[in-house]
Amino acid sequence: MRNRLWIALAVVVLLLVAAYFAAGWYFSGIAIAPPTRPLAEAQAQTGVPADFGLPQPEEIAIDTGEVILRGWYFDNPSDGNCGMMFMHGFTGTRYEALYWAPLFWERGCDILAYDHRGHGESSEAFLTYGVNEKEDALAARNWFAEHAGLDTSRIAVGGVSYGAATALQLAPQIPDAPFVLADSSYSSMPAIVRVRADALLGSALGGLLTPGALWIAGQRANFDPAAAAPESTIGGAQIPVLLIHSRTDNFTPYTHSEDIYANSDAARTVLHINDWGSLHAADIATDFAAYKTLFEAFLAQYAPDFGLSTD
Repeated sequence: MRNRLWIALAVVVLLLVAAYFAAGWYFSGIAIAPPTRPLAEAQAQTGVPADFGLPQPEEIAIDTGEVILRGWYFDNPSDGNCGMMFMHGFTGTRYEALYWAPLFWERGCDILAYDHRGHGESSEAFLTYGVNEKEDALAARNWFAEHAGLDTSRIAVGGVSYGAATALQLAPQIPDAPFVLADSSYSSMPAIVRVRADALLGSALGGLLTPGALWIAGQRANFDPAAAAPESTIGGAQIPVLLIHSRTDNFTPYTHSEDIYANSDAARTVLHINDWGSLHAADIATDFAAYKTLFEAFLAQYAPDFGLSTD
C-alpha cells in the first residue's frame, strides 16, 4: 500500500512538472516567437511615407553577420549633416518610424528604419528583448554612417516600446551619439513579461508561471532574459537621453520609464510622463505639436547643433 502511495505521489508530481513545463513553453513562445504584423497590414494601418511628407525610400538590407535586417533608407535632399535611426515596437514593423520621421526630416536628417530580427521582412529569429537586438542596431548604425556618408557622432538613435528598450541597451556602446530618444520603454524583460502575464492570467498564476517561462525562453533563444534590462544599462550611458511615456499607457506601465530614469545620470536625462490620455506608445499621434515641443526643448538644451534649425 505504501509503495502504491509513493508511486501515485510520484506520478502526480511528474504530471505537475510536465504541466508547468508545457505552460512555460507555451508562454515563452508568446514572448520570444510571437506572430508579427505583416508589412501590408502595417501599411494599411499607418499609411505610406508620402503621408508623412517623406519621399519613396530606398529598400535596404543590412547583413549583421548573424541576421539580415530589411528596411528603408531616406536620403534627405536638405543636407543637415545628421541622421536618425529609429526602431519599432514589439511585433511591429518599420512603418512605426513614420510617426517620428517628421521630427527629423525637417531638420535635414537622413533616416534609417528597419524591421527587428524576427519581425517584418528581416530574418526569422527568436526575440531577445534587446540583448541581440542592440548588436543588430550597432551594425545598422555603422552601415548607416557608411551609406549616408555621416560620422557616427551625427547619428541619433530612437525607438518606441521594444525599440526604445533596444536603444537604451545600445546607449552605453555609442558614447559619440548626439542623443537617444526612448518612448514607452519597459524597464526589463522579466518586468514586462510579468506585467503581461498578470494581465492575461491574474497575478497569482502570472507570478507562478513567469519564472518558468523566462527560463525556458532563455534556453530556447540562448540568452539571459535578466540581461535585457534598460533600467540597468542606462547607468552606462554617456549621452543625453530623452524618456517619454504616457501615464495612461495600457501595455507598459509608465513606472517602467520612472525606474529607468531613477538609474540614469539625471544631469543628461530628461523624463516626461505625459497626461494626454494616450494608450501605449501613442503620445506622438495624440498630440504631435506638444510632442514636438518636448523634443525641441530637449534638443535646445542637449544637442543644439543637431541638424538644421527649425525656427
